[in-house]
Formats: sequence, structure tokens, C-alpha cells
Amino acid sequence: NITNSTIQSQYNSNNFQYQGVAIGGWLVLEPYITPSLFLAFNQTANTTEKDIPVDEYHYCKKLGYEEAEKRLTQHWDTFYTENDFADIKNAGLNMVRIPIGYWAFQKLDGDPYVSGAQDYLDKALEWAKNNDLKVWIDLHGVPGSQNGFDNSGFRDIGYPGWFNSTENVNLTKQVLHQIYHKYGTGENAINYRDTILGIEVVNEPFTPKLSMSRLQSFYIDTYIDSRKTQTLNNTIVIHDGFEGIGYWNDFLAGGKVYSNSSYLNTVASAEVFNVLIDHHHYEVFASSVASNITTHLSNIRGYSQSIKDELKYHPAVVGEWSAALTDCTPWLNGVGLGARYAGEAPYDNTTKVGKCDNINNFDKWTKQQKKNTRKFIEIQLDQYSRYSNGWIFWCWKTETTIEWDFKKLVELDLMPQPLNNFTYIVNGTDTDPDSGASLARLSLFIPVASVLMFVAFF
Repeated sequence: NITNSTIQSQYNSNNFQYQGVAIGGWLVLEPYITPSLFLAFNQTANTTEKDIPVDEYHYCKKLGYEEAEKRLTQHWDTFYTENDFADIKNAGLNMVRIPIGYWAFQKLDGDPYVSGAQDYLDKALEWAKNNDLKVWIDLHGVPGSQNGFDNSGFRDIGYPGWFNSTENVNLTKQVLHQIYHKYGTGENAINYRDTILGIEVVNEPFTPKLSMSRLQSFYIDTYIDSRKTQTLNNTIVIHDGFEGIGYWNDFLAGGKVYSNSSYLNTVASAEVFNVLIDHHHYEVFASSVASNITTHLSNIRGYSQSIKDELKYHPAVVGEWSAALTDCTPWLNGVGLGARYAGEAPYDNTTKVGKCDNINNFDKWTKQQKKNTRKFIEIQLDQYSRYSNGWIFWCWKTETTIEWDFKKLVELDLMPQPLNNFTYIVNGTDTDPDSGASLARLSLFIPVASVLMFVAFF
């Protein structure tokens, strides 16, 4: 049976209202967040985008360990400092989600990854505690990749290899065990009892290409290990795997006893506590990128109402969302991939709405584009705060983008300050639904018919 933890935090999955931000692109690289690290491979006239590594795995492999370590250490030392955590607190946020890869703790034989990020996670925990910010530790990349996206550390779109070998899964469990032990026992459990709110066991497993039964078994196995290992009762966070709202209502709940691996028949709902479902919602990674602002606002209301219904079964948050009404930011979809919004390869031209040329040049944004973006932010702040256990914006800062950069959105007066200082949205209603706002797209837009919204992934 599961051994109950002995150190209690004042916070659990039910009593904390998240107003958070992700520390993206720091301890797990993403090319669109820090393009300078990747553009360094394309500095001479006879090179092309094909010379640019598509993810952290190939970044390290191409440079070799010594040079990759040198560049990544410089990045880790400078991209985030304690000043950022103070700024996050001053922006009205109360927690940070910190992505980290398995390779920061343990690697497969032959992995080119550079170790060392674990030390910076430790620094971040101190910075968070000093600034009264709470933390999710988020295992963002696992061996073989859980989704095939560059944000897992290894890009192989359409072919996530996490479940291709027992070694991959076992190493993931070993890494999580190390995390549970290091941060959930001994002095750390005491020091961080009210700082480390939870541990997300894997980010965005892509269930259309993964075995659901194996994922459920993994969730149960690692949940059991967390409770047996830790003396700190913190929240165990499981991502929805891109399944629809409500899919997980009866998982680890409802009086069921699970027996899909040898010892799981001992796990009943009474022994399960402090579990949180993590939903990610974007509207630009499918045909919904062509929707007008009226449809986007309606989509968010409907999505939030679905989460409200789900809360009868378990706590849930919108653990990733952004201000993006386009997928135009360079490399957002990955190095070498274009934008749906502009009808660029490899995407179907039927989603084309307009050009992407000025997406990160705010001086070229129209008044309508600014208004639509502010509305889209406000409706999400309003609805996710009302109808879920809160939200976490992706991400705090980037080198060049606007739609994905909380800090920049504040500076440009697109992100409310304070966070409830709405200009357009009152009680979930758009108070300025003029015809231009409802029909216009962003800069260089053409009128388009509304299309069915898809809950897409990033």
C-alpha cells in the first residue's frame, strides 16, 4: 500500500489558484524562444537552414560535448537570473513552471546531451522561494521523446519513440524517482514544503501516437512511487495527453481499482490524493488559426465551461496558453517549417489567412490587431480564473517574439496590469463587439469564415 507522506504543505491541488508562467527555453532549448543559439550555425554565406540543428539533442551532437557545454553554460547563466523571478512576482504572478529534461539527471548511453541543468533548477528553487513564488518541476523531455516535438529535446514529428523500448520507460521512472527523492525528502522537503507545489511527470505525451494503456500504467506507477518515496505531500500533475476534456474524470478516482500492471490492483481511489490534470490550449496549430476574433472568444468560453464540469471529478488547470492568434513566429512549428497562417509548407494552403512579415514588429501592428490580441488575453485570464484551478502562461520571455512573451506583452500594454484590469471583457462578455473587431483578422488580414475550433498542441 502507499505510505502517506508526513510533511504537509499548506497548499494542495484543490486550494491553490494558479496565476503562473513557464520558464520556457532555459533548461530545455526551443529554437523559436532563443533563435540566437541556433542561428549561430548559419553565419556564413554558404550555409542554409538545413545546417541549423532542430532541437537540443542535435544542437549538442553537432557541437560536441565540450563546445556545447560551454555555450549552454553561458545560456543557463544569463537567460534567467533572480531578477527575472522578482519581475515575475511584480507582474502579479504567483508561481513558475520549470521545464527540465531527463538528461539533467541521467542519460542513455550515447546521448549527446550536456549535463548541468539540474544545478540551475536548484538555483531557480532558491530564487522562487526568495520571491515567494511557487514551483512546478516539469519533466519536459523523456528518452525517445514522448511527442516527437522539439520541446521534448528530440524532434521526430509523428514518431515519438518513448514507448519503443523498456529502457526508455525505465529511465524515465528512475529520473522521476531521483526528483521525488531529491526534492521531496530530507531537508529539501522541509525547506521547500511551501515552494514546490508539484511535479509534472511528463509533458505533453502525444496519445494519438502512443499507447494509452501504457501511458495510464506509467501514470499509476510513477504516482505510487511518488507517494512511497516522498515525505512531502505535493501535487502530482498529469498531462491530458491531448485527450478531450473529461477523458480523465474516472482515472485514479471514482472508487476504481486499477490492475493493468502486476501490483496496481492495490491502488484504490481512497489512496489517491493531490492529483492535478494539466490541459494545454492553443488555437493556432490547426485550421482554427483562420478563425475570427469572435470565434476565438467563443471557443475559450466553451473550453472553460467544459473544464468547469470536469472539476466535479478532479482539480484541473490550463497549464499552457498564449496570446497567439497566429503561428507566424519564426520556428514556432520547428526549424525548417513554415506557418499555417501564411499557407507555408508543409501546411495546407487552405488555412492561409495573410502574411506573417510583421508578426514581431509591433510598430507595424494595426489598432485592430492590438485590440484583438488584448481581448484574446483577457478572455483567457477571465475564463480560466473562473472555471478552473488557474492558469500558466507559456512563457515568461523570449528573444524576439511578442505573442508568446508575457514580459513583452506587459510592456506593450497587451497583458493587463494588474491581471484583472480588463479593457474589453466583462464577466466573459466582449463589451466592444463592433463589426470590425468581429470580422477583421490581424495585420494584413482578409475576412474569413469561421471554422470549427480544434484543441491543438504546442
